[in-house]
Amino acid sequence: MRNKGAILAVLLIGVLLMIISSARAGVYLNSAHGNSSYGVQRSAAGPAGYPQGHCAHCHEQHASMGGSEPSPTGGPSDYSLFSTNYVSQSSGVCYNCHIDAGSYQTGGSIFNRSYSYRAGGWTADTVNDVQESFSYTSPDSRHGLDDILTFITGRWGFTADSNPCVACHNPHAVQGDPANSPSTAKTSGTRGYAVSRPSQHSSDSSVWGVWGDGAGEKMSDYAGTYQAPYRFSSTTLYEPDGSTTTDGSNLADFATFCTDCHNNSNIINSTALGRNLYTFNWSNEKHGGGAASDACADIILPYQSGTCGTYALACTDCHEPHGSPNVYLIRKVVNSAVVTIDTLTSTAVGPDGKDNKEWVYLCQKCHDGLISPDGKHPHPDFVPPDVSGCSACACHDCAADYRPCGECHFHGNNLIDGVSYGEQLF
Repeated sequence: MRNKGAILAVLLIGVLLMIISSARAGVYLNSAHGNSSYGVQRSAAGPAGYPQGHCAHCHEQHASMGGSEPSPTGGPSDYSLFSTNYVSQSSGVCYNCHIDAGSYQTGGSIFNRSYSYRAGGWTADTVNDVQESFSYTSPDSRHGLDDILTFITGRWGFTADSNPCVACHNPHAVQGDPANSPSTAKTSGTRGYAVSRPSQHSSDSSVWGVWGDGAGEKMSDYAGTYQAPYRFSSTTLYEPDGSTTTDGSNLADFATFCTDCHNNSNIINSTALGRNLYTFNWSNEKHGGGAASDACADIILPYQSGTCGTYALACTDCHEPHGSPNVYLIRKVVNSAVVTIDTLTSTAVGPDGKDNKEWVYLCQKCHDGLISPDGKHPHPDFVPPDVSGCSACACHDCAADYRPCGECHFHGNNLIDGVSYGEQLF
C-alpha cells in the first residue's frame, strides 16, 4: 500500500508539473515571440530546422549550432542567449532583431514604432525601431539603459546580469501592440499588451504576465477620472486604438505601471541629467490623483471644464516610453496635435521672440489661454486664482526672455523660489 501511495503521489506531482508547464507554455505561445505564425525565427547564422516561435531561436542550449560555436566563444552567454545579453544603450541581444535593417529575424527587419505613431495615430513619424528610439542625443531624451540596470539590480529579483529591457518587458509574455501590424496604428482588432510590471517580476511567466489586459489593470479603474485624448488630427476618434472609447477601458493602467519606479521613495540617477530624478507622489499630482482646479474655463476638448479638477492622466498621454526628440521624453503628438519643443527653431504657434517658451507648446494642447493674441505668455485673462506672492512678472518674466517653465512646473513641486505655493504646480 505504501508503494501504491508513493506511486500515486509521484503521478499527481507529475500531472501538476504538466499543468504548470502547460500554463507557462500557453503564455509564451500567446506572446509575440512565441507565436507560431509571426514569432521569432532567426535567419542570420541561426539554427536550422526549428519552427517559428521556437525557444532555440534565442537560446542555444549547448552554445553550439551546426557544429560551430557561436559568439561568445568559450561557453554560453547569460541565459544561454545566442548573443551578449546587454552591452550598452545601442548594443545588446534585443537589437540583433529589433532593428529596421539587418535584423536576424527572418525578413531582415522588425519595426517598433513610437507611442505617438501607435496610439496617437501620427503615422508621419519616421522612427521605426527601438534602437532609434533609444538613440536620441540632441536632446538626450531617452530612458538610460545603464541607469535602469543600476536601479533594478538587487531589486524585485533582477541581477547585474539582467537585461534592462526586461525591467519593463517580459520576453516570454510580451505581445505586439498592434499585433503583427508594426506599420499601422493600433485598432481595437489588433490590440496587444507589451509591458509587464517590474515589481511583479518572476521567472514564472504565468505569474509575471503582461500588464493591462485584465480587470484591475486599466485606466478606467480610476472611475470617472480618465479621459482619453483625441487621436492625431481628429475630434471624434480617441487614443489608444482609434475607437470612440473614452474611459480608458482599452488602455493599460500606465500610472500604476510607471510608478513602480517613478514615485516618492525610489532614488533613480539620471546620467543624462547629471542628477537624481525628482521624486513625486502621483496621488497628489494635478495631472495624477490630486485635485486640479485652476483655470478650468480654459481647458480644451475633449476635456471638459466642469470636471477639470478630477482628471487623472496616463503617463503615456504625454510621454514616450523609450525616447523622444522632445525634452523629457515628451511625445511628438499630444491630444491630436504635433508638439515641437525646440526653443530656437520651432515654427509652432507660441510666444515668438522670447526664449524659454518651450513648455507652452506642450501645455497648450490641453490648456487654452496660455497665449495672448499678440503671442505673449501668459494671456492677460489667464491669471491663476491663488497667486499670493506670484505676479505675472515675478513668475513669467516680463523681460526679454521668460523664466524656464521647468523651474517651477515639474512633477512633485509645490514651491516657487523656495516658497510654498500651497499646492502642486504640475
